[in-house]
Amino acid sequence: MGLWMKCPKCQTDNPLFLKACANCGLPLDNLPLEKRVYVLGAPGAAAAPPSRLLKATPTPESPLPAATSETPAAPKSAKAPRKPRKKKS
Repeated sequence: MGLWMKCPKCQTDNPLFLKACANCGLPLDNLPLEKRVYVLGAPGAAAAPPSRLLKATPTPESPLPAATSETPAAPKSAKAPRKPRKKKS
């Protein structure tokens, strides 16, 4: 049981961490709010209706953060190995 996002193209339930639909490959990370449908329940429970459908609609009390078009940060380059210290004599 958990929260899943339903693909607007093929209606497949996808875990929230996926950036594209596991069935048809439609990008899910930049969907407009009116096309996002969240399902609370087990994934792919076609025989039983989902326990609850949630639509992503912002409320005046708790607006959703604006989507940004930032590119992911490049991985940090590895530090150069340190030089061995000189022994004191």
